Amino acid sequence: MSLNQSEIFEWLDRANVGECPPLWVIQYLLDSKYYASMRATISKFEKQWNLSVVNYQVQKSSEALFTAEDIAMRSQARLLRMEKLKKASLVGENPGFDFLLSCWNDDPALQIVIKKLVAKFPQWGVAIVDGVLMKWER
Repeated sequence: MSLNQSEIFEWLDRANVGECPPLWVIQYLLDSKYYASMRATISKFEKQWNLSVVNYQVQKSSEALFTAEDIAMRSQARLLRMEKLKKASLVGENPGFDFLLSCWNDDPALQIVIKKLVAKFPQWGVAIVDGVLMKWER
């Protein structure tokens, strides 16, 4: 799923007053240009919402991510990340090392895409050494 501009602002406004969005909405916002706003709100309500963010992934603090809702959320997050990686491949725009690293650490399927991107765009200054994604200076 995706959100249009008004839905994004509506969720951000609702979150800022303490209403916890669904996990997929939080993840969507964390994977978007609204990352800083969503992260600040999560920091404010982390305990109340019983959430944490680890490597850019939203997790319920008290349980493993194995419910049907959580599996669907992770699947949606993968689709959003894949979409962002495909866009990067098409336009050559670096999505940022932190984003690449979060995809690399969380999803072996996305590692394949990232390997191709790193080979295609050496100017990004990202390398894979012994299976580890890292920044490098040219």
